[in-house]
Amino acid sequence: MKVKDPVCGMEIESEKAFAKREHEGRTFYFCSQNCVSKFDADPHKYGHPQKHEHHDEHGSHH
Repeated sequence: MKVKDPVCGMEIESEKAFAKREHEGRTFYFCSQNCVSKFDADPHKYGHPQKHEHHDEHGSHH
């Protein structure tokens, strides 16, 4: 299965991944120790890459 390393964005095969992490019910795969270390330092940054835009999920009241 092809998966994306959340840190560097590289596509890797999940079974060949250097390491994997569980975070908030999702599994992340990494190509190298460097990427694992960056993820461990700040998992929320990589766990929710698209959610730091201006739409908030709880619905904004105008």
